[in-house]
Amino acid sequence: MIPLDIVEGIACESLKVLPEEACGFVVDNEIVPCKNVHSSPLTNFAIAAEDYARAESLGDIQFVYHSHVDAPCRFSLHDIKACKQSNLPWLIYHPLSGDHTYADPRGSAPYEGRCWVYGIHDCYGLVRDFFLNEFGITLDDFERGDEEEWKASEWNMFEEHWQMQGFYEIEAPQQKGDVVLMQIESPTPNHVGVIAGKGNKFYHHLLGRYSEASTWGDFWSKMTVKTLRHKEAR
Repeated sequence: MIPLDIVEGIACESLKVLPEEACGFVVDNEIVPCKNVHSSPLTNFAIAAEDYARAESLGDIQFVYHSHVDAPCRFSLHDIKACKQSNLPWLIYHPLSGDHTYADPRGSAPYEGRCWVYGIHDCYGLVRDFFLNEFGITLDDFERGDEEEWKASEWNMFEEHWQMQGFYEIEAPQQKGDVVLMQIESPTPNHVGVIAGKGNKFYHHLLGRYSEASTWGDFWSKMTVKTLRHKEAR
């Protein structure tokens, strides 16, 4: 969770430059505003290379921030791609509503309580982070499109890739790292969760919600179409 005083400081910086998008860094819990050098600052942002260098010289960059003025308080497809390329957390602030959204592409976000950001903080992103943190296993990332793309019959991201990622099918989840592949109001499997440890607790992330821990039982077992285990998960 981002401290309230940091969010309030970003709000002040965002209001100062309206109607343009604000941008900058948070470095060692200090806000470092930057000039938006994009050619279309009303709808986009860019930070000059020298401002990146200046921020790095001040200490550890905790995250990049920018505001959305005419756009919703959510990551655009461009934001998602750029956030991953930067390998830094990003925060988007919406000065008209006061809302903010945060995503960390480095795999270090907690398993519970993540904001939904499709393409970074979604159900597959959580499983990827779990395998990296718990087993040192790097699963491939796959480019996402628009939210709810899984409602199209041709979308088949999970079924196309799970074997190539080192998984094999088992009868039921039994141990830490077992993956449950589910189908929820979709023509193809569109949701995954990962068993947290001994027992039936599993982590997952549903559309538009914070990531959470649930119990794999009667309800979720009915949604499950495959249970998978990674060959290197020990």
